[in-house]
Amino acid sequence: MTTPRLHSGSLSLASNLVISGGDKLDIVENRTAFLPSISENRNLRFFCIFIMYVAQGVPIGLFFFAIPAWLAASGASALEIGGFVSATALPWSLKFINGFLMDRFAFLAMGRRRAWLIGAQIIMVLGLLGLAFANPSVSDIALLSAFSFAINTATTFQDVAIDGLAVDLVPDTERARANGLMFGGQSVGIAAGTAVTGYAIPVYGFPIAVTGTAILVGLVLAVILVVRERPNERLLPWSEGQASQTSLSRHVGKWIPLFKNAWSAMLTRESILVALAMSMNGLAYGIYIGAMPMIATDIGGWSDAEFSALSASAALITGFLCIFVFGIFTDKVGTRRAALLGFTAMMLLCLGMVVAQANWTSPVFIRGFAIGFLSLNYFITVALVAAAMRLCSVKVAATQFTLYMAISNLGISFGGGILGLLEGLGGYPAMLLAIAGAAIIGFVLVSFTSRVSQQIETTILT
Repeated sequence: MTTPRLHSGSLSLASNLVISGGDKLDIVENRTAFLPSISENRNLRFFCIFIMYVAQGVPIGLFFFAIPAWLAASGASALEIGGFVSATALPWSLKFINGFLMDRFAFLAMGRRRAWLIGAQIIMVLGLLGLAFANPSVSDIALLSAFSFAINTATTFQDVAIDGLAVDLVPDTERARANGLMFGGQSVGIAAGTAVTGYAIPVYGFPIAVTGTAILVGLVLAVILVVRERPNERLLPWSEGQASQTSLSRHVGKWIPLFKNAWSAMLTRESILVALAMSMNGLAYGIYIGAMPMIATDIGGWSDAEFSALSASAALITGFLCIFVFGIFTDKVGTRRAALLGFTAMMLLCLGMVVAQANWTSPVFIRGFAIGFLSLNYFITVALVAAAMRLCSVKVAATQFTLYMAISNLGISFGGGILGLLEGLGGYPAMLLAIAGAAIIGFVLVSFTSRVSQQIETTILT
């Protein structure tokens, strides 16, 4: 909540009591800040979360979509492109390690997450500028892969830091809306990054496209440099300030208690049900991203370029829905009811797609299904991630949240892995029925969760 403050043009000489999202009281004295802290101001929280996820999405669009497309158009082999994509994706598969590191080590005088966030963004900016200066050619796959691995490693640290910050500072009543901004911002960033850098590379050259990405991340870094997590903390390591009592009380600081806290938090009944439901939503997405291109090209007669354009536009539409609809709606009806509605709609959509096979040659039908499925997938994600954030122990938030996301990603991998089996069982209809089955299981899992989930406040285990 926003606290009353006295402004004199320079020093604020008031002593305030600040309550932020269920935190303990932090006493603030003799504060000199021209902006409120993130914990104090709801609009600032939402703004920072949104721009940080946009800044995260743009490099993803560059490295996962624009550069592979540039390599393919320039004659790189499938082996070379595959090697680059593997190097790009590897840090995202290992980001659960980042959570343990962040919960174990923190410069609390700057907040629990902010020092990690600033460090990650500095490395991202320097890495992107270095890549632009190196200006590798299509044949320099090893150099491109090395830069991509380093920059995406920094991006995953930013990702985990933002997630941990959101769990720490966003009150329960704002979690769904914050998640809508998170996933919406990332979707908008990915769509913009893919479109802008994909256009800029062949027209203006590789260095200009990458430098533009660095500038965007740098602008977000400039914002993070001038806002505090909590009142009275340091803006920079050498500036005045001190750690808040809330941050001090939540920091674990030792490996064994950290593992014990994470283990106990993940093994609650509610946590297991939410994690398994997230894996079912991931499984559905994994099947979709493998099956839908084949349905569109083999039966619908779409070209690769046409389906790529559809995917980009669907991602952009979904991003705006996350920002303006899904988060707000989930806040109003609750995460449990929203997830149940989402899984029900996904099941009906896929069953309808199976029944209406005669319409698979219709571009309007294919476009409607793609946008509908992706929208429902993200709607469910917003609801379940908000529920997961509420279940996170504030002491091990970064670790626990990355474990939830790792379980969801495991579902995506498993969904892609069973496509061959599903094709043998019944082809494309079997794939769609499998998605419907995942939605049914997800519905059942969510129905067993409690109607009201409270944030876990565990004590440090010794």
